[in-house]
Amino acid sequence: MGGFIARKPDICQSPTVQSLVLFSTAYPFSTSLEVNLPAVSAGIMELLGILNGHWAFTWVSQDRFSLPVVAIISIWIVLFSYMFYNLYLHPLSSFPGPWYAAISDIFFARTIVSGHAPKTIRALHERYGEVVRVAPGELSFSSASAWKDIYTQRKSGEIFTKDHKFYITDDTLRAPHVNSIINVEEHAKARKILSPAFSSRSLLDQEDVVIKYADMLMVAIAEESRKGPLDLDMYYNWVTFDVLGELAFGESFGSVEARKTDLWISTIMSMVSFIAWAAALYRVSPMLEKMIGLLVPPQMKKAAFSHVMSSKSKILKRVKRGEGEKKDFCSYVLDIKDEMGLNDWHLTSYASFLIMAGSETTTTVMSSLTYYLCRTPRVYEKLKHEITSRTATFPYLTAVIHEIMRIFPPVPFGLPRIVSKGGETVDGIFIPGGTTVSVHSWSSTHNAKNFKDPDSFVPERWLDPDNTDNFSASNPFLLGPRGCSGQNMAWMEMRILIAKMVFLFDYELVDEKLDWVRDSPNMIIRQKVELLTKVYPRDVK
Repeated sequence: MGGFIARKPDICQSPTVQSLVLFSTAYPFSTSLEVNLPAVSAGIMELLGILNGHWAFTWVSQDRFSLPVVAIISIWIVLFSYMFYNLYLHPLSSFPGPWYAAISDIFFARTIVSGHAPKTIRALHERYGEVVRVAPGELSFSSASAWKDIYTQRKSGEIFTKDHKFYITDDTLRAPHVNSIINVEEHAKARKILSPAFSSRSLLDQEDVVIKYADMLMVAIAEESRKGPLDLDMYYNWVTFDVLGELAFGESFGSVEARKTDLWISTIMSMVSFIAWAAALYRVSPMLEKMIGLLVPPQMKKAAFSHVMSSKSKILKRVKRGEGEKKDFCSYVLDIKDEMGLNDWHLTSYASFLIMAGSETTTTVMSSLTYYLCRTPRVYEKLKHEITSRTATFPYLTAVIHEIMRIFPPVPFGLPRIVSKGGETVDGIFIPGGTTVSVHSWSSTHNAKNFKDPDSFVPERWLDPDNTDNFSASNPFLLGPRGCSGQNMAWMEMRILIAKMVFLFDYELVDEKLDWVRDSPNMIIRQKVELLTKVYPRDVK
Protein backbone atom coordinates (compact mmCIF):
# COMPACT_ATOMS: atom_id res chain seq x y z
CA MET A 1 0.00 0.00 0.00
CA GLY A 2 1.28 3.43 -0.74
CA GLY A 3 0.44 6.95 0.31
CA PHE A 4 0.24 10.39 -1.24
CA ILE A 5 3.32 12.60 -1.02
CA ALA A 6 2.72 16.22 -2.06
CA ARG A 7 5.59 18.29 -3.46
CA LYS A 8 5.71 21.95 -4.54
CA PRO A 9 2.26 22.95 -3.22
CA ASP A 10 2.21 26.18 -5.28
CA ILE A 11 -0.40 25.08 -7.79
CA CYS A 12 -2.90 27.78 -6.81
CA GLN A 13 -0.32 30.45 -7.62
CA SER A 14 -0.41 29.56 -11.31
CA PRO A 15 -2.03 32.41 -13.30
CA THR A 16 -3.56 29.91 -15.71
CA VAL A 17 -5.15 27.87 -12.94
CA GLN A 18 -6.50 31.06 -11.38
CA SER A 19 -7.94 32.01 -14.77
CA LEU A 20 -9.46 28.55 -15.05
CA VAL A 21 -11.26 29.01 -11.74
CA LEU A 22 -12.58 32.39 -12.88
CA PHE A 23 -13.75 30.98 -16.23
CA SER A 24 -15.36 27.97 -14.59
CA THR A 25 -17.35 30.14 -12.23
CA ALA A 26 -18.35 32.63 -14.91
CA TYR A 27 -19.34 29.98 -17.46
CA PRO A 28 -22.85 29.25 -16.17
CA PHE A 29 -23.80 32.93 -16.44
CA SER A 30 -22.86 33.24 -20.10
CA THR A 31 -24.32 31.82 -23.27
CA SER A 32 -21.26 32.60 -25.41
CA LEU A 33 -19.79 29.13 -25.66
CA GLU A 34 -17.23 30.22 -28.26
CA VAL A 35 -15.63 32.50 -25.69
CA ASN A 36 -15.65 30.24 -22.66
CA LEU A 37 -14.91 26.73 -23.88
CA PRO A 38 -11.43 27.33 -25.37
CA ALA A 39 -10.34 29.15 -22.23
CA VAL A 40 -11.66 26.43 -19.96
CA SER A 41 -10.07 23.71 -22.10
CA ALA A 42 -6.70 25.48 -22.06
CA GLY A 43 -6.92 25.90 -18.32
CA ILE A 44 -7.68 22.23 -17.76
CA MET A 45 -4.78 21.15 -20.00
CA GLU A 46 -2.32 23.34 -18.11
CA LEU A 47 -3.74 22.15 -14.81
CA LEU A 48 -3.05 18.58 -15.90
CA GLY A 49 0.52 19.53 -16.74
CA ILE A 50 1.02 21.27 -13.40
CA LEU A 51 -0.41 18.35 -11.47
CA ASN A 52 1.66 15.87 -13.45
CA GLY A 53 4.93 17.75 -13.51
CA HIS A 54 5.10 20.30 -10.70
CA TRP A 55 2.88 19.19 -7.83
CA ALA A 56 3.50 15.54 -8.59
CA PHE A 57 1.32 13.62 -6.17
CA THR A 58 3.22 10.37 -6.01
CA TRP A 59 2.50 6.86 -4.94
CA VAL A 60 5.29 5.17 -3.01
CA SER A 61 5.04 2.37 -5.55
CA GLN A 62 5.07 4.54 -8.72
CA ASP A 63 6.32 7.94 -9.90
CA ARG A 64 3.29 9.67 -11.33
CA PHE A 65 -0.49 9.64 -11.41
CA SER A 66 -2.01 8.24 -14.61
CA LEU A 67 -3.61 10.83 -16.89
CA PRO A 68 -7.22 9.66 -16.22
CA VAL A 69 -6.73 10.06 -12.47
CA VAL A 70 -5.28 13.54 -12.95
CA ALA A 71 -8.17 14.42 -15.24
CA ILE A 72 -10.69 13.36 -12.61
CA ILE A 73 -8.88 15.42 -9.98
CA SER A 74 -8.84 18.48 -12.24
CA ILE A 75 -12.55 18.19 -12.94
CA TRP A 76 -13.27 18.00 -9.23
CA ILE A 77 -11.12 21.08 -8.67
CA VAL A 78 -13.13 22.99 -11.29
CA LEU A 79 -16.44 21.86 -9.79
CA PHE A 80 -15.32 22.66 -6.27
CA SER A 81 -14.11 26.10 -7.38
CA TYR A 82 -17.44 26.76 -9.07
CA MET A 83 -19.45 25.73 -6.01
CA PHE A 84 -17.15 27.58 -3.61
CA TYR A 85 -17.46 30.75 -5.66
CA ASN A 86 -21.26 30.53 -5.84
CA LEU A 87 -21.55 29.95 -2.09
CA TYR A 88 -19.09 32.53 -0.80
CA LEU A 89 -17.87 34.93 -3.52
CA HIS A 90 -20.83 35.39 -5.88
CA PRO A 91 -22.57 38.83 -5.85
CA LEU A 92 -25.72 37.08 -4.56
CA SER A 93 -23.93 35.07 -1.87
CA SER A 94 -25.34 37.28 0.91
CA PHE A 95 -28.97 36.54 -0.04
CA PRO A 96 -30.80 33.87 1.99
CA GLY A 97 -31.63 30.50 0.52
CA PRO A 98 -30.65 26.83 0.64
CA TRP A 99 -27.03 26.03 -0.15
CA TYR A 100 -28.00 23.43 -2.77
CA ALA A 101 -29.86 26.10 -4.76
CA ALA A 102 -26.87 28.45 -4.62
CA ILE A 103 -24.26 26.04 -5.98
CA SER A 104 -26.03 24.93 -9.16
CA ASP A 105 -29.08 25.39 -11.41
CA ILE A 106 -29.89 21.70 -11.05
CA PHE A 107 -32.16 22.23 -8.04
CA PHE A 108 -34.33 24.81 -9.79
CA ALA A 109 -34.37 22.86 -13.05
CA ARG A 110 -35.57 19.79 -11.19
CA THR A 111 -38.19 21.89 -9.42
CA ILE A 112 -39.62 23.11 -12.76
CA VAL A 113 -40.36 19.58 -14.00
CA SER A 114 -41.24 18.06 -10.62
CA GLY A 115 -44.86 19.21 -10.73
CA HIS A 116 -44.51 20.62 -7.21
CA ALA A 117 -42.83 23.97 -7.90
CA PRO A 118 -45.54 26.16 -6.28
CA LYS A 119 -45.34 24.31 -2.96
CA THR A 120 -41.54 23.95 -3.09
CA ILE A 121 -40.83 27.65 -3.67
CA ARG A 122 -43.49 28.70 -1.17
CA ALA A 123 -41.81 26.54 1.48
CA LEU A 124 -38.50 28.29 0.77
CA HIS A 125 -40.12 31.72 1.17
CA GLU A 126 -41.73 30.69 4.44
CA ARG A 127 -38.34 29.58 5.74
CA TYR A 128 -36.03 32.26 4.34
CA GLY A 129 -38.25 35.32 3.86
CA GLU A 130 -39.68 37.44 1.04
CA VAL A 131 -36.54 37.23 -1.09
CA VAL A 132 -34.87 33.87 -1.67
CA ARG A 133 -31.93 32.80 -3.79
CA VAL A 134 -33.34 29.88 -5.80
CA ALA A 135 -30.44 29.45 -8.24
CA PRO A 136 -26.86 30.77 -8.51
CA GLY A 137 -27.94 33.89 -10.38
CA GLU A 138 -31.63 34.08 -9.53
CA LEU A 139 -33.80 35.59 -6.79
CA SER A 140 -37.46 34.90 -6.07
CA PHE A 141 -39.66 37.51 -4.35
CA SER A 142 -43.00 37.12 -2.56
CA SER A 143 -43.68 40.71 -1.47
CA ALA A 144 -46.43 42.91 -2.91
CA SER A 145 -44.14 45.80 -3.82
CA ALA A 146 -41.82 43.61 -5.89
CA TRP A 147 -44.53 43.17 -8.54
CA LYS A 148 -44.33 46.80 -9.60
CA ASP A 149 -40.54 46.98 -9.29
CA ILE A 150 -39.97 43.96 -11.55
CA TYR A 151 -42.74 44.06 -14.14
CA THR A 152 -43.58 47.73 -14.74
CA GLN A 153 -41.55 50.48 -16.33
CA ARG A 154 -38.80 51.91 -14.13
CA LYS A 155 -38.44 55.62 -13.39
CA SER A 156 -35.50 55.59 -15.80
CA GLY A 157 -37.86 54.39 -18.53
CA GLU A 158 -36.27 50.95 -18.64
CA ILE A 159 -38.17 47.67 -18.54
CA PHE A 160 -36.51 44.52 -17.27
CA THR A 161 -36.15 42.11 -20.19
CA LYS A 162 -37.36 38.52 -20.11
CA ASP A 163 -34.88 35.82 -19.15
CA HIS A 164 -34.24 33.72 -22.26
CA LYS A 165 -33.49 30.65 -20.10
CA PHE A 166 -37.21 30.39 -19.39
CA TYR A 167 -38.63 31.57 -22.70
CA ILE A 168 -36.43 29.48 -25.00
CA THR A 169 -37.88 27.67 -28.01
CA ASP A 170 -36.49 25.16 -30.49
CA ASP A 171 -37.21 24.32 -34.11
CA THR A 172 -40.42 22.52 -33.17
CA LEU A 173 -42.06 25.89 -32.46
CA ARG A 174 -40.86 27.41 -35.76
CA ALA A 175 -41.73 31.01 -34.90
CA PRO A 176 -41.94 33.10 -31.73
CA HIS A 177 -45.27 33.94 -30.16
CA VAL A 178 -45.98 37.05 -28.13
CA ASN A 179 -45.03 35.43 -24.82
CA SER A 180 -41.64 34.14 -26.01
CA ILE A 181 -40.33 37.39 -27.50
CA ILE A 182 -37.42 38.77 -25.46
CA ASN A 183 -36.77 42.07 -27.23
CA VAL A 184 -38.94 44.89 -25.85
CA GLU A 185 -39.46 46.58 -29.23
CA GLU A 186 -40.34 43.30 -30.94
CA HIS A 187 -42.79 42.51 -28.16
CA ALA A 188 -44.48 45.89 -28.62
CA LYS A 189 -44.81 45.06 -32.31
CA ALA A 190 -46.41 41.72 -31.45
CA ARG A 191 -48.90 43.34 -29.07
CA LYS A 192 -49.85 45.75 -31.84
CA ILE A 193 -50.80 42.72 -33.92
CA LEU A 194 -52.96 41.32 -31.13
CA SER A 195 -54.54 44.51 -29.80
CA PRO A 196 -57.43 44.77 -32.31
CA ALA A 197 -58.56 41.27 -31.33
CA PHE A 198 -59.00 42.41 -27.72
CA SER A 199 -60.59 45.82 -28.23
CA SER A 200 -63.95 46.76 -26.69
CA ARG A 201 -65.60 46.34 -30.08
CA SER A 202 -64.18 42.84 -30.49
CA LEU A 203 -65.28 41.93 -26.98
CA LEU A 204 -68.94 42.36 -27.98
CA ASP A 205 -68.52 39.82 -30.78
CA GLN A 206 -66.64 37.49 -28.46
CA GLU A 207 -69.45 37.62 -25.90
CA ASP A 208 -71.89 36.13 -28.40
CA VAL A 209 -69.49 33.25 -29.03
CA VAL A 210 -69.00 32.60 -25.31
CA ILE A 211 -72.75 32.59 -24.62
CA LYS A 212 -73.38 30.19 -27.51
CA TYR A 213 -70.90 27.60 -26.26
CA ALA A 214 -71.79 28.16 -22.61
CA ASP A 215 -75.41 27.30 -23.42
CA MET A 216 -74.28 24.20 -25.32
CA LEU A 217 -72.22 23.18 -22.28
CA MET A 218 -75.20 23.55 -19.94
CA VAL A 219 -77.27 21.26 -22.18
CA ALA A 220 -74.48 18.68 -22.32
CA ILE A 221 -74.02 18.69 -18.54
CA ALA A 222 -77.76 18.46 -17.89
CA GLU A 223 -78.12 15.48 -20.22
CA GLU A 224 -74.96 13.62 -19.24
CA SER A 225 -75.49 14.13 -15.49
CA ARG A 226 -78.42 11.71 -15.64
CA LYS A 227 -75.95 8.92 -16.46
CA GLY A 228 -73.76 9.46 -13.40
CA PRO A 229 -70.92 11.67 -12.07
CA LEU A 230 -69.10 13.91 -14.54
CA ASP A 231 -65.48 14.98 -14.78
CA LEU A 232 -66.22 18.71 -14.86
CA ASP A 233 -62.56 19.53 -15.48
CA MET A 234 -62.91 17.84 -18.87
CA TYR A 235 -66.19 19.61 -19.63
CA TYR A 236 -64.70 23.02 -18.78
CA ASN A 237 -61.75 22.17 -21.02
CA TRP A 238 -64.10 21.41 -23.90
CA VAL A 239 -65.97 24.69 -23.71
CA THR A 240 -62.92 26.93 -23.27
CA PHE A 241 -61.17 25.30 -26.23
CA ASP A 242 -64.30 25.51 -28.38
CA VAL A 243 -64.62 29.22 -27.59
CA LEU A 244 -60.96 29.97 -28.30
CA GLY A 245 -60.98 27.74 -31.37
CA GLU A 246 -63.74 29.79 -32.95
CA LEU A 247 -62.15 33.07 -31.90
CA ALA A 248 -58.70 32.08 -33.19
CA PHE A 249 -59.35 29.80 -36.17
CA GLY A 250 -62.92 30.75 -37.05
CA GLU A 251 -64.26 27.31 -36.09
CA SER A 252 -64.56 25.40 -32.83
CA PHE A 253 -63.01 22.04 -32.05
CA GLY A 254 -66.51 20.58 -31.73
CA SER A 255 -65.74 19.05 -28.34
CA VAL A 256 -68.90 20.15 -26.51
CA GLU A 257 -71.14 19.01 -29.34
CA ALA A 258 -69.32 15.67 -29.79
CA ARG A 259 -68.73 15.37 -26.04
CA LYS A 260 -65.20 14.14 -26.51
CA THR A 261 -61.72 15.64 -26.48
CA ASP A 262 -60.25 16.73 -29.82
CA LEU A 263 -56.76 15.41 -30.71
CA TRP A 264 -55.40 18.97 -30.80
CA ILE A 265 -56.57 19.49 -27.22
CA SER A 266 -55.14 16.16 -26.04
CA THR A 267 -51.65 17.20 -27.18
CA ILE A 268 -51.68 20.57 -25.45
CA MET A 269 -50.36 19.20 -22.15
CA SER A 270 -47.49 17.52 -23.97
CA MET A 271 -46.69 20.87 -25.57
CA VAL A 272 -46.63 22.58 -22.18
CA SER A 273 -44.53 19.79 -20.68
CA PHE A 274 -42.13 20.05 -23.61
CA ILE A 275 -41.65 23.75 -22.93
CA ALA A 276 -41.04 23.03 -19.23
CA TRP A 277 -38.46 20.36 -20.00
CA ALA A 278 -36.77 22.65 -22.52
CA ALA A 279 -36.43 25.42 -19.93
CA ALA A 280 -35.17 22.97 -17.29
CA LEU A 281 -32.54 21.37 -19.54
CA TYR A 282 -31.26 24.72 -20.73
CA ARG A 283 -30.77 25.77 -17.12
CA VAL A 284 -28.53 22.78 -16.45
CA SER A 285 -26.20 23.71 -19.31
CA PRO A 286 -26.41 26.14 -22.25
CA MET A 287 -24.84 23.38 -24.36
CA LEU A 288 -28.13 21.49 -24.14
CA GLU A 289 -30.02 24.23 -26.01
CA LYS A 290 -29.41 22.65 -29.41
CA MET A 291 -30.07 19.15 -28.07
CA ILE A 292 -33.44 19.73 -26.42
CA GLY A 293 -35.28 17.78 -29.08
CA LEU A 294 -33.07 14.77 -28.39
CA LEU A 295 -33.24 14.91 -24.61
CA VAL A 296 -36.92 15.32 -23.85
CA PRO A 297 -39.03 12.14 -23.77
CA PRO A 298 -39.73 11.04 -27.40
CA GLN A 299 -43.50 10.79 -26.94
CA MET A 300 -43.58 14.32 -25.55
CA LYS A 301 -41.58 15.62 -28.50
CA LYS A 302 -43.85 13.77 -30.93
CA ALA A 303 -47.02 15.14 -29.31
CA ALA A 304 -45.63 18.69 -29.26
CA PHE A 305 -44.74 18.46 -32.95
CA SER A 306 -48.19 17.04 -33.72
CA HIS A 307 -49.75 19.96 -31.86
CA VAL A 308 -47.79 22.52 -33.90
CA MET A 309 -48.51 20.85 -37.24
CA SER A 310 -52.20 20.57 -36.41
CA SER A 311 -52.22 24.27 -35.55
CA LYS A 312 -50.67 25.14 -38.89
CA SER A 313 -53.21 22.98 -40.71
CA LYS A 314 -56.04 24.84 -39.01
CA ILE A 315 -54.51 28.22 -39.84
CA LEU A 316 -54.05 27.36 -43.53
CA LYS A 317 -57.63 26.11 -43.67
CA ARG A 318 -58.80 29.38 -42.10
CA VAL A 319 -56.77 31.54 -44.52
CA LYS A 320 -58.12 29.60 -47.50
CA ARG A 321 -61.70 30.04 -46.27
CA GLY A 322 -61.45 33.83 -46.35
CA GLU A 323 -63.52 36.36 -44.42
CA GLY A 324 -66.89 35.52 -42.93
CA GLU A 325 -69.66 37.64 -41.48
CA LYS A 326 -67.86 38.06 -38.15
CA LYS A 327 -64.24 38.85 -37.50
CA ASP A 328 -62.13 36.30 -35.64
CA PHE A 329 -58.55 36.51 -34.42
CA CYS A 330 -57.17 35.70 -37.86
CA SER A 331 -59.22 38.48 -39.43
CA TYR A 332 -57.35 41.14 -37.47
CA VAL A 333 -53.96 39.56 -38.04
CA LEU A 334 -54.50 38.98 -41.76
CA ASP A 335 -55.38 42.67 -42.15
CA ILE A 336 -51.80 43.58 -41.25
CA LYS A 337 -50.01 40.37 -42.27
CA ASP A 338 -48.04 41.92 -45.13
CA GLU A 339 -47.38 45.18 -43.27
CA MET A 340 -45.88 43.30 -40.31
CA GLY A 341 -44.03 40.76 -42.43
CA LEU A 342 -45.83 37.71 -41.03
CA ASN A 343 -45.73 34.24 -42.55
CA ASP A 344 -47.89 31.17 -41.94
CA TRP A 345 -45.69 30.01 -39.05
CA HIS A 346 -46.16 33.35 -37.31
CA LEU A 347 -49.93 33.01 -37.64
CA THR A 348 -49.74 29.45 -36.33
CA SER A 349 -47.61 30.44 -33.36
CA TYR A 350 -49.80 33.37 -32.36
CA ALA A 351 -53.06 31.44 -32.67
CA SER A 352 -51.67 28.38 -30.88
CA PHE A 353 -50.43 30.47 -27.96
CA LEU A 354 -53.72 32.38 -27.73
CA ILE A 355 -55.67 29.13 -27.41
CA MET A 356 -53.18 27.49 -25.06
CA ALA A 357 -52.97 30.48 -22.72
CA GLY A 358 -56.64 31.40 -22.79
CA SER A 359 -58.23 27.99 -22.50
CA GLU A 360 -56.06 26.26 -19.92
CA THR A 361 -56.01 29.20 -17.52
CA THR A 362 -59.79 29.62 -17.66
CA THR A 363 -60.28 25.88 -17.20
CA THR A 364 -58.04 26.03 -14.12
CA VAL A 365 -60.15 28.83 -12.64
CA MET A 366 -63.43 27.01 -13.35
CA SER A 367 -62.28 23.64 -12.01
CA SER A 368 -60.64 25.16 -8.95
CA LEU A 369 -63.76 27.19 -8.19
CA THR A 370 -65.98 24.11 -8.48
CA TYR A 371 -63.76 22.36 -5.93
CA TYR A 372 -63.72 25.28 -3.49
CA LEU A 373 -67.47 25.89 -3.77
CA CYS A 374 -68.11 22.24 -2.93
CA ARG A 375 -65.69 22.49 -0.01
CA THR A 376 -67.14 25.82 1.20
CA PRO A 377 -70.98 25.53 1.22
CA ARG A 378 -71.35 28.95 2.86
CA VAL A 379 -69.73 30.64 -0.13
CA TYR A 380 -71.68 28.52 -2.58
CA GLU A 381 -75.04 29.39 -1.02
CA LYS A 382 -74.21 33.08 -0.87
CA LEU A 383 -73.12 33.11 -4.51
CA LYS A 384 -76.20 31.14 -5.57
CA HIS A 385 -78.46 33.62 -3.77
CA GLU A 386 -76.87 36.58 -5.55
CA ILE A 387 -77.09 34.98 -8.99
CA THR A 388 -80.63 33.64 -8.64
CA SER A 389 -81.71 37.06 -7.34
CA ARG A 390 -80.42 38.53 -10.62
CA THR A 391 -78.48 41.32 -8.91
CA ALA A 392 -77.46 43.96 -11.43
CA THR A 393 -73.70 44.09 -10.84
CA PHE A 394 -72.97 40.75 -9.12
CA PRO A 395 -70.36 42.09 -6.65
CA TYR A 396 -70.02 38.77 -4.81
CA LEU A 397 -69.40 36.93 -8.08
CA THR A 398 -66.58 39.38 -8.82
CA ALA A 399 -65.14 38.81 -5.34
CA VAL A 400 -65.37 35.03 -5.80
CA ILE A 401 -63.38 35.22 -9.05
CA HIS A 402 -60.74 37.45 -7.44
CA GLU A 403 -60.44 35.03 -4.54
CA ILE A 404 -60.18 31.85 -6.61
CA MET A 405 -57.41 33.42 -8.72
CA ARG A 406 -55.64 34.36 -5.49
CA ILE A 407 -55.86 31.02 -3.70
CA PHE A 408 -55.17 28.99 -6.86
CA PRO A 409 -53.42 31.24 -9.41
CA PRO A 410 -53.79 29.87 -12.95
CA VAL A 411 -50.14 30.83 -13.54
CA PRO A 412 -48.59 29.77 -10.22
CA PHE A 413 -44.90 30.45 -10.88
CA GLY A 414 -42.60 33.44 -11.27
CA LEU A 415 -42.09 35.02 -14.70
CA PRO A 416 -38.33 35.77 -14.76
CA ARG A 417 -36.81 39.09 -15.75
CA ILE A 418 -33.19 40.28 -16.01
CA VAL A 419 -32.07 43.25 -13.90
CA SER A 420 -30.61 46.01 -16.07
CA LYS A 421 -26.88 46.58 -16.33
CA GLY A 422 -25.55 48.51 -13.36
CA GLY A 423 -28.16 47.08 -11.00
CA GLU A 424 -31.55 48.27 -9.75
CA THR A 425 -33.53 48.37 -6.52
CA VAL A 426 -36.27 45.78 -6.03
CA ASP A 427 -38.41 45.84 -2.89
CA GLY A 428 -35.95 48.31 -1.36
CA ILE A 429 -32.97 46.00 -1.95
CA PHE A 430 -30.16 46.70 -4.43
CA ILE A 431 -29.91 43.86 -6.94
CA PRO A 432 -26.77 43.50 -9.11
CA GLY A 433 -27.19 43.87 -12.87
CA GLY A 434 -27.67 40.63 -14.78
CA THR A 435 -29.52 38.94 -11.91
CA THR A 436 -32.68 37.02 -12.78
CA VAL A 437 -35.61 38.14 -10.62
CA SER A 438 -39.29 37.24 -10.42
CA VAL A 439 -42.28 37.38 -8.12
CA HIS A 440 -43.43 33.86 -7.38
CA SER A 441 -47.18 34.33 -7.73
CA TRP A 442 -48.17 31.34 -5.58
CA SER A 443 -45.88 32.46 -2.75
CA SER A 444 -47.04 36.06 -3.06
CA THR A 445 -50.74 35.20 -2.80
CA HIS A 446 -50.09 32.75 0.06
CA ASN A 447 -47.81 35.11 1.99
CA ALA A 448 -49.38 35.80 5.41
CA LYS A 449 -47.93 39.32 5.26
CA ASN A 450 -50.06 39.96 2.18
CA PHE A 451 -53.24 38.04 3.04
CA LYS A 452 -54.71 37.00 6.37
CA ASP A 453 -55.43 33.26 6.50
CA PRO A 454 -53.96 32.82 3.00
CA ASP A 455 -55.07 29.18 2.68
CA SER A 456 -58.72 29.99 3.44
CA PHE A 457 -61.20 30.66 0.63
CA VAL A 458 -62.77 33.95 1.76
CA PRO A 459 -64.28 36.06 -1.06
CA GLU A 460 -65.56 38.58 1.51
CA ARG A 461 -62.03 39.93 1.90
CA TRP A 462 -62.42 41.65 -1.49
CA LEU A 463 -65.62 43.44 -0.38
CA ASP A 464 -64.74 44.52 3.16
CA PRO A 465 -63.64 48.20 3.17
CA ASP A 466 -61.83 47.64 6.47
CA ASN A 467 -59.86 44.66 5.22
CA THR A 468 -56.09 45.11 5.57
CA ASP A 469 -55.00 42.52 2.99
CA ASN A 470 -52.57 43.76 0.36
CA PHE A 471 -54.52 43.10 -2.83
CA SER A 472 -51.66 44.33 -5.00
CA ALA A 473 -49.92 41.04 -4.18
CA SER A 474 -52.36 39.15 -6.43
CA ASN A 475 -51.81 39.77 -10.14
CA PRO A 476 -53.07 36.76 -12.11
CA PHE A 477 -52.85 38.70 -15.38
CA LEU A 478 -49.44 40.25 -14.58
CA LEU A 479 -48.64 43.97 -14.66
CA GLY A 480 -47.12 46.47 -17.01
CA PRO A 481 -46.53 46.42 -20.77
CA ARG A 482 -46.31 42.62 -20.83
CA GLY A 483 -49.55 42.03 -18.95
CA CYS A 484 -52.16 39.69 -20.44
CA SER A 485 -53.87 41.24 -23.47
CA GLY A 486 -56.88 38.98 -23.13
CA GLN A 487 -57.80 39.60 -19.51
CA ASN A 488 -61.06 41.42 -20.33
CA MET A 489 -62.13 38.51 -22.49
CA ALA A 490 -61.14 36.05 -19.72
CA TRP A 491 -63.19 37.95 -17.15
CA MET A 492 -66.21 37.98 -19.43
CA GLU A 493 -65.93 34.24 -20.11
CA MET A 494 -65.51 33.34 -16.44
CA ARG A 495 -68.47 35.46 -15.32
CA ILE A 496 -70.77 33.90 -17.92
CA LEU A 497 -69.73 30.30 -17.23
CA ILE A 498 -69.84 30.62 -13.44
CA ALA A 499 -73.19 32.40 -13.43
CA LYS A 500 -74.80 29.76 -15.63
CA MET A 501 -73.32 26.84 -13.68
CA VAL A 502 -74.46 28.20 -10.32
CA PHE A 503 -77.88 29.28 -11.64
CA LEU A 504 -78.72 25.91 -13.21
CA PHE A 505 -77.03 23.26 -11.08
CA ASP A 506 -76.20 22.01 -7.62
CA TYR A 507 -73.18 19.76 -7.34
CA GLU A 508 -71.03 17.81 -4.93
CA LEU A 509 -67.65 16.09 -5.16
CA VAL A 510 -67.51 12.32 -5.48
CA ASP A 511 -64.09 11.97 -3.86
CA GLU A 512 -64.29 13.45 -0.38
CA LYS A 513 -60.55 12.87 0.07
CA LEU A 514 -59.62 15.01 -2.93
CA ASP A 515 -57.21 17.83 -1.98
CA TRP A 516 -57.03 20.19 -4.95
CA VAL A 517 -53.70 21.77 -3.96
CA ARG A 518 -52.04 18.50 -3.03
CA ASP A 519 -53.38 16.50 -5.96
CA SER A 520 -52.92 19.06 -8.78
CA PRO A 521 -49.39 18.93 -10.20
CA ASN A 522 -48.13 22.09 -11.89
CA MET A 523 -45.64 22.11 -14.74
CA ILE A 524 -45.86 25.76 -15.85
CA ILE A 525 -49.65 25.33 -15.73
CA ARG A 526 -51.87 22.89 -13.84
CA GLN A 527 -51.79 19.33 -15.13
CA LYS A 528 -55.06 17.49 -15.58
CA VAL A 529 -56.81 16.08 -12.50
CA GLU A 530 -60.11 14.22 -12.61
CA LEU A 531 -62.83 16.32 -10.96
CA LEU A 532 -65.63 13.75 -10.60
CA THR A 533 -68.77 15.58 -9.56
CA LYS A 534 -72.40 14.66 -8.97
CA VAL A 535 -74.42 17.30 -10.81
CA TYR A 536 -78.08 17.96 -10.01
CA PRO A 537 -80.04 20.17 -12.45
CA ARG A 538 -82.39 22.58 -10.66
CA ASP A 539 -85.85 23.64 -11.74
CA VAL A 540 -85.47 27.34 -12.45
CA LYS A 541 -87.93 29.81 -13.90
